[in-house]
Amino acid sequence: MRRVYLLFIGVLWAVSLVAPRSSSAQSGQLCFNVPGITNCIEGRFREYWEQNGGLSVFGYPISSATVQQTAEGSFLTQYFERNRFELHPEKARPYDVLLGRLGDDRLKQQGRSWFAFPKGQQTAGCLWFPETGHSICDQEAGVGFKSYWESQGLQDLALNRFQRSLALFGLPLSEPAMETNAAGDTVLTQWFERARFEYHPSKPREFKVLLGLLGNETRQPPTQPVPPTPQPTPTPPVSPDPCADAPAPINATVRPSNCVKQGTALTFDIYGFSANEQVGAWLTAPDGSMIGTVRTFNIGPTGGVSGLPFNTADLPPGLWYWVFQGVSSKHTAIVYVKVLPR
Repeated sequence: MRRVYLLFIGVLWAVSLVAPRSSSAQSGQLCFNVPGITNCIEGRFREYWEQNGGLSVFGYPISSATVQQTAEGSFLTQYFERNRFELHPEKARPYDVLLGRLGDDRLKQQGRSWFAFPKGQQTAGCLWFPETGHSICDQEAGVGFKSYWESQGLQDLALNRFQRSLALFGLPLSEPAMETNAAGDTVLTQWFERARFEYHPSKPREFKVLLGLLGNETRQPPTQPVPPTPQPTPTPPVSPDPCADAPAPINATVRPSNCVKQGTALTFDIYGFSANEQVGAWLTAPDGSMIGTVRTFNIGPTGGVSGLPFNTADLPPGLWYWVFQGVSSKHTAIVYVKVLPR
């Protein structure tokens, strides 16, 4: 992923972005005098935990920090009640600590695909995400999923409030729906890439929105069998189109194509922004990890940029996508690229 990170920096350099500032580390061990909680937090994990929401967002540690093997290499990893931390010292702060994409992981454990969930629609007073076709709304005036999403975020001064929340929780994967959680409570629930929001109307105002214990749930096998996914009626085998799941770009164009073999050099254009507004950008990998946004750039007087380079030589196969969002207008351009094996 180091080469991918350098590629991300190269694209941002092409639109004249400014380098981020770093922060100092905190050491020492933080332990908890709580029955059943025997693990502690220290070093960079403790600093990240304390700066980005602490107990209410991540919960208590439920494992020690150990080195685990992933597809990208071996990294120091620690589980918490509501998420998983993974240390990537090769990345710039605060992106040296990556959060697990546990919302998507838990849905997969349950045999559910968020791609098949009913889509929402853009509604006044709600946050709309064209990337997934879902919105985030409050359940009552000033209280609910939208207010909670906006009140928490990754502590990076280079990001605006919206971008901080997006970096911490990720995109919404569902519309709110009544579901029964692992504790047996049937509550209004909305899934996100890195979290599950639950609405408890009988609790005090500050505790009406709680985060699901996805760290606990994803580390344990399901307590009840998952219904099998209905299988379609068999049809004669056909050669699958490897580009069928490559979405069309939004407010953008890609050349020569948005589905190419690894090693193909691409260029793309983005448009539709307000003249001279600041625009943030981030790149999402096929595994859901996000690179950026650590800075913004001026889009220029035309409200667009043409000929941005994107070389796929060092990208693992899968669906990658760039998201560009105007700081003031919230206008979004999305460039999807499906990278095929050579």
